[in-house]
Amino acid sequence: MKKNTYLLSLIGLIGIVSSTWALPVGFDSSNPLTLAHLIQENSPWVYLTIFFGLGVLLAFTPCVLPMVPILSGIIVGQNSLSLSRAFKLSAAYVIGMALTYALAGMLAAYLGSTVQTLMQQPWIIGTFSVLFILMALSMLDIFHLRLPSSFNSRLSQLSQKSNNKSFISVALMGVISTLIVSPCVTAPLIGVLTYIGQEGQVLKGGLILFVMALGMGTPLLLVGAGYGSLLPNTGLWMIKIKQFFGLLMLGMAIWMLSRILPNTIINVLWALLLIMVSFYLGLFQNTTSNGQRVMQIFGSLALMISGIMLYSLVPTMVKNNANANTHTIAAPKEAPFIKVNTLEEINAQLIQAKQAHKPVFLEFYATWCSDCQAMEAHVFNQPDIIKTMNGLVSLKVNLSDNTPETREIKKKFAIYGLPEMIFFDSLGAERSGLTSAGYLNKAEMLSLLKKAK
Repeated sequence: MKKNTYLLSLIGLIGIVSSTWALPVGFDSSNPLTLAHLIQENSPWVYLTIFFGLGVLLAFTPCVLPMVPILSGIIVGQNSLSLSRAFKLSAAYVIGMALTYALAGMLAAYLGSTVQTLMQQPWIIGTFSVLFILMALSMLDIFHLRLPSSFNSRLSQLSQKSNNKSFISVALMGVISTLIVSPCVTAPLIGVLTYIGQEGQVLKGGLILFVMALGMGTPLLLVGAGYGSLLPNTGLWMIKIKQFFGLLMLGMAIWMLSRILPNTIINVLWALLLIMVSFYLGLFQNTTSNGQRVMQIFGSLALMISGIMLYSLVPTMVKNNANANTHTIAAPKEAPFIKVNTLEEINAQLIQAKQAHKPVFLEFYATWCSDCQAMEAHVFNQPDIIKTMNGLVSLKVNLSDNTPETREIKKKFAIYGLPEMIFFDSLGAERSGLTSAGYLNKAEMLSLLKKAK
């Protein structure tokens, strides 16, 4: 037990030190070229340590946080678990995740798109959302996964005791989580992919991505092992914790479906989930326990919030119906984007802008990209952003589908993830220093647009 504790403490210390070193080096930089230059200008020990630290920092972003309930659900689903076994299961999950990042990154240099991007097709997201729902309902003891046996035997291996197949299954879940749950696009990731594309150092780039993914998995390793040492193995608490992670898994499924379903449907699903939460918190049960009464208070809050959400949807649906009947939809404020879909259209706009001596702003996005949706909802509709964009020729390129046209665009502009922003000056030259990848808040986007003008 002491050896395991010392090992976890050492891993945590390494993560803290490396992330502290990495923070001022470029974690806040949204320009992937900054980190590509970092690899070129430093020794392997320096950039590998920095990228491990960047991975630790990325673990506290939406890149990795969605994986916490998945790994936690696997750990909680074990019948009997020691700290050592919890650590090994967590390590299998993290290694599966790290290998996937490395292999997917090396393939991306040749495919012109990350494997995660290729996996964001609606039918794939829908299939795995259903899988998570089934797993969640099983954890809630609503039913047990038994049929068909060929399919359920794979899932049931995650809850078996100590055998090698269990570790392989957990590693495979790490692979699936990386490809489906975390289609993450960050400057460190695209920085490495840019380096691979420019220098052709595939194995070196793969090693960097593997080390960075290990850093991303370090907090997961600590969390998973912590559950193994802290959680009771039997009793009511274990049942409640299992139910808690079952509800989290349902939330994961809704979050994934939000990429492909309308907001109205997603809000209804969130409201229904909150009703389930209130039920599992014992809101409708008679109790004399003070602790249970506290849980009932939280259940009441969940039920109230769900009611408010459902009630707020009524005016929206009525308004949409009225607008559909009268055809008098009030146009919301939108950024002055010109939508282009082919490389020929992009080149034509670039030529026109050069002739008019105007700078160009290119935004590459996809409908399934959560960061793209967030920027559309909270950044590009802001008056300051719209006003500043009026001095630019702003082009919006939809890369949602994996077609010959989109692949040609990705190859031309070296697009490895979304969203990505590229700028050209009034003479038609690309301003690589302004290239940005991943989510940018209003202040960051406004600063970029002002520099581009």
